[in-house]
Amino acid sequence: MPVDELAALLSRVVENKAEYDVRLLAQQLGTNYRSLMYWLRGDRHLPAHLLPRICVLLNNYDALDLLESQAGRVAFHLPGPDTSPEKELVAVSNLIKEVGEALQSVGEALADGVVEDSELRTTIPKLEAVIRDSASLRYLLEELSQRRKRKKSR
Repeated sequence: MPVDELAALLSRVVENKAEYDVRLLAQQLGTNYRSLMYWLRGDRHLPAHLLPRICVLLNNYDALDLLESQAGRVAFHLPGPDTSPEKELVAVSNLIKEVGEALQSVGEALADGVVEDSELRTTIPKLEAVIRDSASLRYLLEELSQRRKRKKSR
């Protein structure tokens, strides 16, 4: 992937966060303003270890999503350790709804045997959301199973 593609994406994210001071971002990353600006312009490679921190600070994971897609992978957020049974049920309910919407979108895209660009733009994000939510739900179920086992062994 060209370095300027990632840099351009990061620059847009920083610009869209108008309330975010770039000097403060540099300070929070433990670097200086000039280095950060080199990275955002694509003049130099951004150290990989800083990318997750940038995403967390800006609350935007598009840059990581870009890298994941380049590697043929899809990332997802891990559920927090304080996830309640009510939140689990909501997650399952949302997943079922998303699966239905994604399958309907795929069905519509394939109905005429031709997949248009506009159909891809609406269908792919729905499928990716289902994949992310399914993976997150899998992690949640594994975590709940581990908690139950720990409680049993006490």
